[in-house]
Amino acid sequence: MVTIDLDGETAIVTGGAQGFGREIATRLGEAGSNIVIADVQVEKAEKTAGDLRTEGINTEVVDCDVTDPASAEALVEATVERFGGVEILVNNAGGSTTDHFTELDFDTWFDGVSLNLSGPFNCSKAVASEMREHGHGRIVNISSMAGRNVTVHGNASYTASKWGLIGLSKHTARDLGPDVRVNALCPGGGPNGPLGHGVTSEDVANGVLLLVSDLAGYVNGTVLEVDGGGNLNERPDYLEKPPEEWPDFLQDQ
Repeated sequence: MVTIDLDGETAIVTGGAQGFGREIATRLGEAGSNIVIADVQVEKAEKTAGDLRTEGINTEVVDCDVTDPASAEALVEATVERFGGVEILVNNAGGSTTDHFTELDFDTWFDGVSLNLSGPFNCSKAVASEMREHGHGRIVNISSMAGRNVTVHGNASYTASKWGLIGLSKHTARDLGPDVRVNALCPGGGPNGPLGHGVTSEDVANGVLLLVSDLAGYVNGTVLEVDGGGNLNERPDYLEKPPEEWPDFLQDQ
């Protein structure tokens, strides 16, 4: 039986307080990894950390604004101080508004790009030297099917930054090899896809677990689409409705 063993390793999960991030942190912790939840929502992060600790998972919370390079550097320093190193970084923190392009002002555009693209850059840059020193680092960037070929929700800054995050993943995969593997994961898909249901947090966490494991030891600079084949379909009907009427699963992307 093939098992994934991350015992003794340490993973940083940005935006780990809730949604995809919470499930990613849980799944990596169940595989044996120490977990650092990096989030500006400290109260929610502490609640998640408490839940993980009751399951026997070594978990710490670091108040981190990924859009601030100094905060990202402090995150890595705190992680190394607590656990002695960091082997895994999951750049999950992200978000969007639903402004139509004609109503999208520059500040909203800039905030979206800062969170969804500059955030992963800052955290990856902060951790790169530490990972290369130990020669076994893995970075997973949570993009979106909006960054592939389907603009499913959010505003133009979300779509543009998620496309950009895939480019960043590929470039850093080249620059940081052979010591660090970097891949992107794109959640998406809806209930009208071939598998008949929307993407779940568990689906995303399982994909991350695969990418950071030795089973994906020769997987680098690639994009894992976790959308149930939803990209094979025509434009789903719900996209013709206002965003507030879209399925709940879209709110986690």
